[in-house]
Amino acid sequence: MSRSIARRTAVKTLAVGLAVGALATVAPAGAAAEESRPPQQRVDRVYYWNDVLLDAYREFGGTPGPLTRGGAMLNTAMYDVANSIYGTGKPYLTKAPEAYKAYGSLNSGLDYAAHRTLTNAFPGVNFDDELATALALPDGGNTTDRSFGKFLGTKVANAIIAARTNDGSADTTPYVGTDAPGYWRPTTPGASAGGANWGKVKPWSLQSGSQFRPGVPLGFSSMQDLLASDEYAAQVNEIKAIGGATSTTRTADQTQIARFWANDVDGTYKPVGQQYEHTMIIQKKLRPTAGSYENSKLMALMSITLADAAIAVWESKYHTNLWRPETAIKLGDTDYTDKTVADPDWKPLSSTPAGVHFSPSFPTYASGHSGIAGAWAGLLQNYYGRDDISFTGTTDDPQAVGVTRSFASLSAAAQEKADSRMYAGVHFRMDNDVALTQGYQVADYVFANTLR
Repeated sequence: MSRSIARRTAVKTLAVGLAVGALATVAPAGAAAEESRPPQQRVDRVYYWNDVLLDAYREFGGTPGPLTRGGAMLNTAMYDVANSIYGTGKPYLTKAPEAYKAYGSLNSGLDYAAHRTLTNAFPGVNFDDELATALALPDGGNTTDRSFGKFLGTKVANAIIAARTNDGSADTTPYVGTDAPGYWRPTTPGASAGGANWGKVKPWSLQSGSQFRPGVPLGFSSMQDLLASDEYAAQVNEIKAIGGATSTTRTADQTQIARFWANDVDGTYKPVGQQYEHTMIIQKKLRPTAGSYENSKLMALMSITLADAAIAVWESKYHTNLWRPETAIKLGDTDYTDKTVADPDWKPLSSTPAGVHFSPSFPTYASGHSGIAGAWAGLLQNYYGRDDISFTGTTDDPQAVGVTRSFASLSAAAQEKADSRMYAGVHFRMDNDVALTQGYQVADYVFANTLR
């Protein structure tokens, strides 16, 4: 990663660490051993490396699948390091008995596990500056502790990397499409099919990518029956009215919602990164004294959930292969109903900062933003045991700089993120509805079956 990005991460994390300087001496529930952590440890490496992860997203770009995979590699490795030392929970993959109670090795173990997994997950991105910054942070461990931490972190990271080798993430089988009515095709000429094979990637917790595949759109088993239905026409006309670049139906607040949740363009932390950021905001608010063991478990559960949600949603997308609203509106004279009218000049609100309007380059059913939002909300509902958690969220989108939005509950935030895709003109309501449900199902399954 570039040195300028490295400095931004280090400064941000140091500020956070100083703000919660006492966290090292307070144990999270169920992990009393964390009371033994040396008081010099003032910067939680879990937060530090997840900030680095968000910077990696900004630099790496692309579709959610590889980003969530990298996040899961990072956070499962850090959890397995912390869990090996504190010995209180079930590992994701590795529990090193020789590390039990090696508290002085925690920080270096986390640092080397993070650096090794991130370097593997994001080829071409250099994390050496971030490692050097981390190793220079306050640490209660001595030279021997740090040396063992390096060994432990590398061992755990190598196990995660080995487990994800040949997981299907490198599948480049070409996408073969069709121009038949209703079926997806790129809205930008020459664009590739994003993540066409991601639904076949080996899940982290789910049994398969199709485990929670939603039913057929609006209950119609054939594309022709769907396109001929009044229900489909209503969905098309809704987005035509509310999601267009020049819509007079969409309110100013709905426009802000669309941009706040977008984070579509490369250079942002992407829709997945926003959920990581919001997770850390909420954890710092609710459990400001939580230490690395508890934080690593939360972030591991979250990252597994988001990674499996991305696999599940992308499996659904390419299984159904439904065209985007933009195509449906422009080719409204080729479907099987007279209740849609073609508008070849229609464009979605979604756009780059330069004003180029676009629809994401993959099928519409189900919605990635919505599935990720449901997975995020569902995991936190399970983790904290409640939905009524208020918080103020942030965004990285260049068309919503400095904008924050406040929510009374996790489900309210997830629903708004889903709705944002209609306001942006890139998803039908049905895409969002089924994906929210799918995301919640993934979260419930992961929480019930992982690290327990």
